[in-house]
Amino acid sequence: MSKELILSRAEKLIKARVSTYDSGHDWWHIVRVRNLAKIINEKENLEEPFLVDLAALFHDFADSKFNGTKPGEGYEIAGRFLAENGMENCHSEITGIMRNVSFSSRKTPVNKDDSLLCIIQDADRLDAIGAIGIARAFSYGGYRNNIIYSPVAEENSMSTINHFYEKLLLLSAMMNTETGKKMAHERHVFLEIFLDQFHKEWNAGSF
Repeated sequence: MSKELILSRAEKLIKARVSTYDSGHDWWHIVRVRNLAKIINEKENLEEPFLVDLAALFHDFADSKFNGTKPGEGYEIAGRFLAENGMENCHSEITGIMRNVSFSSRKTPVNKDDSLLCIIQDADRLDAIGAIGIARAFSYGGYRNNIIYSPVAEENSMSTINHFYEKLLLLSAMMNTETGKKMAHERHVFLEIFLDQFHKEWNAGSF
């Protein structure tokens, strides 16, 4: 079976899977991560391009925030897809991405020899910062009905602005590849500019 056909089938499966996700984790998020992963891999020359493509497509497949399925179902479906398409040899790499790519896995040090994870993780984190990251943060905040911001600490803990300090501003320093680090710098600066302007406008409204 050709690689093009496998990717086409994977795209169809992933599109259906993420159709109920919020707009920050939808098909276009997958497309952006795929494109970013391709750029990183071309610059770093670390992995076979087809494997990078496939891993990027599946990276959010088992995300339990949106699909409402039982734990492990995403891994089962992905494993079945790989087996049916003659890709059993990629099972451990793809499921490894699905298990370890997220920010929640940050307490487990990334094996720098796992170049596939390094690429996909950097691409996914790049999409969480900069202008796109800001848009995604507020989209998800609206999806969860979180407040934008509050000067009251207890209320602000669940705000979208607080999410910048708890996660988004940390991502630039967590990049694995040199290309990822370079690409993250501009996006990180944009986050800081946005927050500076946000707080200026918020405080002006208190007079």
